[in-house]
Amino acid sequence: MSDEQHNSMGPVLDATADIQKLSERPEIIYPAIDTLYRKHHEHRVHRFTEEHREKHIANWKVTKYAEEEVAYGINCFLKVSIGDDLYIHIRIHRHKNQDKCDFYALHEIIKHNTATCVFTEDDPLTYFNY
Repeated sequence: MSDEQHNSMGPVLDATADIQKLSERPEIIYPAIDTLYRKHHEHRVHRFTEEHREKHIANWKVTKYAEEEVAYGINCFLKVSIGDDLYIHIRIHRHKNQDKCDFYALHEIIKHNTATCVFTEDDPLTYFNY
């Protein structure tokens, strides 16, 4: 199993139209946004409301991505702009030999003693497994 020190994540690349289209699938975008809102509902810096949700979905744009080939498909790591200079890092899984994708995880880190899933444009997209 891969971890942050030992993984096969490829180089971080600029997003393509195909990656953007993949990220906009309902099985990807809605679970990612739902997870973000569940984690940030009462966040002391980012108190996201339903009004923000629609704005974040409308502004959803993948800027960077990387892939990791695994035995059962491809793990895709995406840096997504959600507007207002806010970014999230998500991990999705594309099944081998199928047109099927699953949302896997939203990257969460500790910044300034607070858990957050919100990144800046300058924060690098890195491997994560949770």
